[in-house]
Amino acid sequence: MRKVIISSPLATQSGYGHHAREVIDNFFDKKPDDWDIKLLSLPWGHTPFTYPISFEWQKNIIPLPLQSQPDIWVQITVPNEFQNIGKYNIGVTAGTEGDICPESWIDQINKMNIVIIPSNFTKKVFEDTAKKHNKTITTELKVISEYFDELSYDNKNITENFSIIDKTVKESFAFLSVGHWLRGNLGEDRKNTGGMLHCFFDTFKNKKNTPALIVKTSGATYSVVDRLDIENKINEIRNLFPNDKLPSVYLLHGDLTTKEMNLLYNHPKIKAMVSFTKAEGFGRPLLEFSAIGKPIIVPHYSGPVDFLKQEFICALPGQLTPIHKSAQNDFLIKDAKWFSVDYKYSSKMFLDIIKNYKKWKELAKRQRYFVRSNFTKTKISELYNNLITYVNNQLKDVPQQVSLKLPTLKKVETDTSSQQIKLPKLEKI
Repeated sequence: MRKVIISSPLATQSGYGHHAREVIDNFFDKKPDDWDIKLLSLPWGHTPFTYPISFEWQKNIIPLPLQSQPDIWVQITVPNEFQNIGKYNIGVTAGTEGDICPESWIDQINKMNIVIIPSNFTKKVFEDTAKKHNKTITTELKVISEYFDELSYDNKNITENFSIIDKTVKESFAFLSVGHWLRGNLGEDRKNTGGMLHCFFDTFKNKKNTPALIVKTSGATYSVVDRLDIENKINEIRNLFPNDKLPSVYLLHGDLTTKEMNLLYNHPKIKAMVSFTKAEGFGRPLLEFSAIGKPIIVPHYSGPVDFLKQEFICALPGQLTPIHKSAQNDFLIKDAKWFSVDYKYSSKMFLDIIKNYKKWKELAKRQRYFVRSNFTKTKISELYNNLITYVNNQLKDVPQQVSLKLPTLKKVETDTSSQQIKLPKLEKI
């Protein structure tokens, strides 16, 4: 029996948590009969452990420390944490959103037998970093995209609306933004939520019949303190226009189920998604929304390039700029760059989506067809099937622990009724 251990933040509400659940689901679904899969549930920053884990998965969660070496070790995390604990080691990572990563990551990647990455952008970042430091990546980098569940994200058979929007948003036309509001000065946070808000306010200030902007965001948690912090950030940007009449911005803060997200995407008041993101390892909300068939305003850069066709979206131009000091950390290093949009052009595109909505909606339908043909759970699962077959073949020469089978001892039935102990005769001396 092959012992397989998957270490990941599977219970967290994070991008890595979502990716981990995809990997785990496919490993359980496609594993050979002789694979015994166990799970390690680990944290991811300060994101909450609120994702509901099925009872079947809970039964397979084990504690640390490990009691023995696994045959297959799967570690879903950033490369600096990779460890070659198993006889065969698989890393899964989205890397960094900068155009280069820390040099030490190349050495960590080379500890693994194979590394799974969700986009060609991540692969290029690793390759460019290795080239920059005259290093060679000896581990195979295999691109297996994240995906959306075609049964969960669809625009058919919708029998209800997302009631929060019905009750709160008075405008009939709303843009939607989805993503964490991360560290960084105004216009320098990775999702560039602050820069997008400023551009939205500036575009529609003092105008009549303005659209709304719904911002589905949070920091690291869904706490009251976090919500107040987000509200303060929005108000700080609003206060930069003290004498102007500004369009409405609605904050949607908190955890939504898959069903609720689909209802949100499909709500008739939600007309388009907008993102000024500086870079994505993948960009899951953009994929999910593109499956609905509504326009998307976003830079055609980094992870989403794999699944967003430039000719079918409202692609924002811009340029690569150094990662600002306020957004730098151990992964987003000072020598790296990411994408900054052209705000003047972006402002024009806000207006053009409204003015020529029919044209953009028709292009969005073609984008929908593309992702539903190439990035569904069914389609990407075929790649996992190939991966697991490949790994299993690689393990043929790796010895595995075999249980010792002793022969069964059978009780011998004897008739003792006629058997008597014969004692020697004693003679009197």
